[in-house]
Amino acid sequence: MYVRMQPSPAKSVGYILAGTFAAVLCLACAGGASLSRGFVTRSQGTAVGPRFSMAGARPSTRIKSEFGMGMRDESPLNPALIPADLPYNAKKEGFTTAIEHAIRNRDLAAVRKLEQARVEVIAKTENGGASKMLEQQRQAFALNRRKKLMDLSISRRQKEDALVEEMRRIGELSIDVRDQFGCTYDVYKVIDQMSDTFAKVLSEPTNTPRLITMKDDVDPMPWWDFPRWTINMRVAQMLREKMGLRKVVVLLEDPYTITTENYDGLVVGSLNQLSEQDLAGADLVVTFEPQADTLAGAERIIHASKVSNCDVLAIRGEWGFPSDFEAKKVRSLLKDVYGGGLTAISFVMPPVKLVPEVGGDPYPLPQWLVDAGYKATGNVAVTGNSGTGKSSLNNALRGLTPRDAEAAAVGVKETTLDPEGYEFSLAGPDMKLWDLPGAGTPRFPLQSYMRNMGIKYFDEVVIASASRFTETDLALMDELRQHGIPFIALRTKIDLELKNAAHDSGSSEAETLRKIREDIKMNSLLPDDRIYMVSVRKQDEYDFQRLREYIIRSLHRAKDVKLAKALHRKLEVQTIYNTVC
Repeated sequence: MYVRMQPSPAKSVGYILAGTFAAVLCLACAGGASLSRGFVTRSQGTAVGPRFSMAGARPSTRIKSEFGMGMRDESPLNPALIPADLPYNAKKEGFTTAIEHAIRNRDLAAVRKLEQARVEVIAKTENGGASKMLEQQRQAFALNRRKKLMDLSISRRQKEDALVEEMRRIGELSIDVRDQFGCTYDVYKVIDQMSDTFAKVLSEPTNTPRLITMKDDVDPMPWWDFPRWTINMRVAQMLREKMGLRKVVVLLEDPYTITTENYDGLVVGSLNQLSEQDLAGADLVVTFEPQADTLAGAERIIHASKVSNCDVLAIRGEWGFPSDFEAKKVRSLLKDVYGGGLTAISFVMPPVKLVPEVGGDPYPLPQWLVDAGYKATGNVAVTGNSGTGKSSLNNALRGLTPRDAEAAAVGVKETTLDPEGYEFSLAGPDMKLWDLPGAGTPRFPLQSYMRNMGIKYFDEVVIASASRFTETDLALMDELRQHGIPFIALRTKIDLELKNAAHDSGSSEAETLRKIREDIKMNSLLPDDRIYMVSVRKQDEYDFQRLREYIIRSLHRAKDVKLAKALHRKLEVQTIYNTVC
């Protein structure tokens, strides 16, 4: 049985007084009240809302204490500037109170109207009030971040140029020199390192034959245009040369797949029709892509090893998944047969890192860039808002008129609907000038434009504008800075702008050009040599010829950088014992 205890009268009075004091204190903290003279008063001027609310903190004389930013002489909003027709009596109650009332009533239309009105009043208030100071700090922080990204981009560019110059100095920046088997310098390095790795393992003493298996994940370059078995054959031939082997037998599932490969010094046979005469006296048996995921398939390799009584090197063999029942039996059999041990060697050469790993949205390389031979070509894109004359510029740079067969389509409407790469023959072979659709249109919204266009994968980007830079242009610049991709700022139709300036304000051509250049420089943070003002109708004036020369140099530089990085790649080696791969 429970007995309900009644508090004494003295305790009840104490509880009431404590609750009242707590309520007053809460109201003072939440409503911006002051506890002067023993009662609660609202702050002078406009009402001060809670520190944090769904409506957001608004400028007030308390912003120093709330944000701890050490500001002085902040100006509260001027009530005279607040329109009288705003909902929820905002002129009298203040924006914060009015917005909170609108939120409680789920009146989203009123919330948007009040927020917009507050922004306008802040802009009109003398010195912008404290909110303007916060906005200035935000802009200063963003500007500092852009400058740092620009410095990083310049630093990466300098390192790339240094790599190109070093490889050119030592005579390795070329794919024109090939050996007698048609292999370029980078392929020769791969073959040499593979054969060195195998030779080291094969040189270790053992009393019984051993099985060495190999897998590779080497990203090929477009100039690796040799036959299928070339690398494998050259590895076997180089092993024979380095180790002084007298007889090396190569076994394939179908030896007739060897067509134009040079297999001098090797004995080639079939895994399915083993010849004891071919295997007799062999110093090494090499198999290419053997199907050994069953016991019957594995026994062919074992038989070749027993007949020749030598080690076996299996290149890119198929051994089945380790969890499969049959594959487990294969592995167990191989461990029993090869007393000299099992050695699995993996070679990895990742793709060329053409874009620095700096975070951001990891959007993939577009397939249309892959199909265009992106890894071995120079690619410069022209982008910007729709209607800035990008297609006309593309044609002019390539020395074409709109009526020429290879010209990009031009018109007053949005004419470029898909990315299109055009051969830039003035720059040489394997050079492309890309005409991209205009950014920020209903068809190509900015939110998905940079991902869909693969903007960070171009070697250089021309951001074209026909007037002052827009938010779209600035967003494109920020994306390129983030990924370290060089870009240039271009003002098109400069002849029309000069004509308008002379008509409207009587400004001289030199004065107008100076102002435009300063505006571009302030917004883009670019040096003068990457700022251009052109007119496609007056190609001998302004910066058109200088722009063409810069793009041609940029394309050649990009191709050299890609080649240097590809030729400078390292082959990673991993060795695991007592297993196959």
